[in-house]
Amino acid sequence: MRATLDRPPVNALDMASYRWLGETCAAMRPDECLLIDAAGHVFSAGHDRGEDATAGGLTVGAAALTAVLRCPAPVVAAAQGPAIGAGALLLAAADIPLIAADAWLKLPELDVGVTVGHAILSRLLPPAMASRALLTSEQIPAAGLDAVLVRPPDELARAAEDAARTLLAKPSDLVSLARRSWGERERAAAAYESEVADFQARRR
Repeated sequence: MRATLDRPPVNALDMASYRWLGETCAAMRPDECLLIDAAGHVFSAGHDRGEDATAGGLTVGAAALTAVLRCPAPVVAAAQGPAIGAGALLLAAADIPLIAADAWLKLPELDVGVTVGHAILSRLLPPAMASRALLTSEQIPAAGLDAVLVRPPDELARAAEDAARTLLAKPSDLVSLARRSWGERERAAAAYESEVADFQARRR
């Protein structure tokens, strides 16, 4: 199944987008594959600045990201352009993340008043580099993402589809067992939930 972010001009994630992502993931079967991509020139600019990012918005957004981590089906994500904030975390939550060679990530979380994201970002970056990215909000080029498949822009869509087909060709019961038994995705989801809960408790 393909889930395409399509909220011009920058695919900002609002409450409806988060709920759509969560519902899409919950509806997937283990023998399927979810391919998340985006329309336009930006994968996602992250949380919609027109909506609260520190209270209910954070709760709904966090639920969507953990839903991706806990998706019953393997997840492929293809960033054809910049992935910012929650958009970067969405890419990091995929089993197989891909990014265009001219794209980049940025985590301006502290700039917008939140401190969460390290647990998921550490799936793409070494923990110390994830900390630096969150503290400095620096731009990270695709070439600096060793855990991501980097492809020329005109080859990204095909590479993502090939990755999905590769997963679908594997025995689905073994894919499902592997994703559960490794436990890495659940640990990331639980750690992220802990980050969010701690942040919200300290903000009260």
